[in-house]
Amino acid sequence: MTTMKKTLLLAVAVAGVFSFAAGANAGEPLMSPRAKALADSLRKVPGTTTEMLDRSVKPGSPKAIALAESLRKVPSTGSTVDLVHAPRPTLSPKDPRFETAWRENAGKEFQIAPVK
Repeated sequence: MTTMKKTLLLAVAVAGVFSFAAGANAGEPLMSPRAKALADSLRKVPGTTTEMLDRSVKPGSPKAIALAESLRKVPSTGSTVDLVHAPRPTLSPKDPRFETAWRENAGKEFQIAPVK
């Protein structure tokens, strides 16, 4: 009788596996009804719209863009100081007097020899 029980149990197991395999399709994953509804709402469809989007959109609001553009140029009241070509002072860059000395070096006037 034990052989009969084992055979019956094996037959029921094989039938269960075949019925499960027949119900599951390879193209459709096993999901709960809620997950299926979510997947259906997120389904992508190909678009056939004409190119009507403005691709030159800048990030930010128009007000912020206008403010940034207005802050780019500052009106100058006097001559500009050329710190790039000015000789560097002999002070250490950590010295608090370094920037003042550098600006003084940039502001010094020099005379060019006259052309003959």
